[in-house]
Amino acid sequence: MLNVTDNAVKWMKEEFEPEANQGVNISVKYGGETQLKQGFSPALAVESIPDDSKIFDYDGINIFIKESDLWYFKDSELKVDVDDNDEISFAEK
Repeated sequence: MLNVTDNAVKWMKEEFEPEANQGVNISVKYGGETQLKQGFSPALAVESIPDDSKIFDYDGINIFIKESDLWYFKDSELKVDVDDNDEISFAEK
């Protein structure tokens, strides 16, 4: 379902700095460049973590997907990475 590289985790910790009870939400938006499902792509934001979320702990940072967005990741594995220019990238693994 989700593979976040060490570079991406480090970047998220430095850029987002989530507070207690918050995490990095990987949500689904309409359009965009990376499309696991046609017409939709992932997006990142720091938010409070809803109770019904799927939570992944990566080196002390909670990365989560809301229940309402899980359909997008079904039968796929999303790789989240950051390049040397601090550009976040999403790709199907």
